[in-house]
Amino acid sequence: MQHFDFKERNLISGPHLLGLLLVITGIFVLISPAFLSSGSSIEKVLAVGMVSIIIGLLIILTYKGTLIDFEEKRFKKYSSIAGFKFGEWKPLPHLSKIKVASKTYISRNTPNGISPTLSGKVTEFNTLIYSIDSEPIFLFTYPNQKESLKQAKRLAKGLEIDLD
Repeated sequence: MQHFDFKERNLISGPHLLGLLLVITGIFVLISPAFLSSGSSIEKVLAVGMVSIIIGLLIILTYKGTLIDFEEKRFKKYSSIAGFKFGEWKPLPHLSKIKVASKTYISRNTPNGISPTLSGKVTEFNTLIYSIDSEPIFLFTYPNQKESLKQAKRLAKGLEIDLD
């Protein structure tokens, strides 16, 4: 099956960052008895470390995405939990073109008294797939222009439509 798989996840922000931190914490807990002395039994250390790693991996491996099957001309918006993709296949609408566009905006996080209030310019590169009605059907966001253009070319070839 020749397909395109776009995963909507970012390991350095949101809940995926929490998952990454839990995995790192679990590893630290597991290796800490080697250089720290505590009154905890080895069973407690193993339990806390392993539970932290397992929960962290589950968070990291849970995300949403879009899968496009070029051969069968169908797509699926899915939720992936630990590698299992849940979603329903639907036929692709008639598509006319693919376009790559950039968008720059100022990003700010909400002050909450815990994390620092940061702001800055963010540029996203979007690959848009349009229907015959000139409405964008799919939007895939990438952090750099090179990757966005590479994926747009791949989609244009697989879907047999024009790239603007």
